[in-house]
Amino acid sequence: MSEDTTVKGKGSFKGKKSALILIIAVIMIAFVWGINHLTSKKLYNGRIAENVYIEDVDVSNLTKQEALDTVNAKYPIKNLKLSYNNKEYTINAKDVDLSYNTKKVVDEAYNLTRQKSYLSNVMTYMRTKFGGHDYNIKASYNEEKLDKQIGQVSKQINKPYVDATISVSSGITVKESQTGLKCDDEANKKLIQKAYKDKNYETIALKVDITQPKVKSEDLQSIDTVLGSYSTTFNQSQYGRNYNIALALDRCNGTVVMPGETFSYNDATGPRIISNGFKYASVIVAGDYQDAPGGGVCQGSTTLFNAVLLSGLDITQVRNHSKTSTYVPRGRDAMVNDGDSDFKFTNNFEHPVFVSAYAGGGVAGAQIYGCSKDRVGVSIKTTSFTYNGLPGAKTYRTITKNGKSETKQIYTAVYQE
Repeated sequence: MSEDTTVKGKGSFKGKKSALILIIAVIMIAFVWGINHLTSKKLYNGRIAENVYIEDVDVSNLTKQEALDTVNAKYPIKNLKLSYNNKEYTINAKDVDLSYNTKKVVDEAYNLTRQKSYLSNVMTYMRTKFGGHDYNIKASYNEEKLDKQIGQVSKQINKPYVDATISVSSGITVKESQTGLKCDDEANKKLIQKAYKDKNYETIALKVDITQPKVKSEDLQSIDTVLGSYSTTFNQSQYGRNYNIALALDRCNGTVVMPGETFSYNDATGPRIISNGFKYASVIVAGDYQDAPGGGVCQGSTTLFNAVLLSGLDITQVRNHSKTSTYVPRGRDAMVNDGDSDFKFTNNFEHPVFVSAYAGGGVAGAQIYGCSKDRVGVSIKTTSFTYNGLPGAKTYRTITKNGKSETKQIYTAVYQE
């Protein structure tokens, strides 16, 4: 009995071993088949792996060309429409070199399971199959060209505000102020950049600000009278000098000075250079006369200074010439240059003042218009003196208001001759 049992046990072991080998062989065959199937049908099949998205487009199992065509169809490059006040403007894609990196992204999606070792690619494939993989398309464009396009749109919309002013040709008439328009180029650029980034080509409503005039119509309603007026004469045969006087006064003409504001003659006229419109004429340089651009502008500043002086406005900066002027008495001139010499006054009244200035026919004139409620009594006095043998003058102004008078010295002048 014992011998039969042993033989039977050996046969059973051999049977189990054979079955195990068979199972292993089947597993190996299945594994090899699976690897071959994964390799040829999934991993290296010329198509993008499963569960891969570009933006919100499913490109799983597509060839590179199919994926490229599908994504381009969903996200084509378009011209961008802008709108303001029911009018449309267009920024053409080609004018800003707009492009998307779609081809690069498709290549990356395709190579997701092909760019590393075989084992690493298999693992990436499995992670992607069950966890997914997303890609985003990036926009690129020429920013300088975009700025130019935005600027061209802005030029079509922008409108400068118009300050109110005074017409004094036949009585005192207020010319109405007007609001302006100003595109917010920085904000609009951000909206456009976001549209490019999001691939969203819905029409963009432009941000446009309404600009308010510095001087509004209601500000000038109080102007009803002349507060101060003065004129000087000049030789009409001196063309360059006459031209400069007229140009300087014309640039001062129409200026509105609000309460508390300071007027600068140099700021109003600009630098005395050829490129700023001035011509050569005689000027005093280091005590001698010589031709230079802007000769004659001091007669304009002197004329305006005296009108301001007689109006009662605060004189905040003034100085005399080195030589006695031929067109005003000593102590009544106002020298200016492009350096530190300027004529300035501050509106110390409760209402705005308006500067009217002109030159023509041998006469330079200036008037200060304002509110009759600001009118004060003004008297000017100059006293002569000698300093180291040189002639001089002290200028005083007495202002009378509400029955009270106050006298202040405006400046002391010493002349070489």
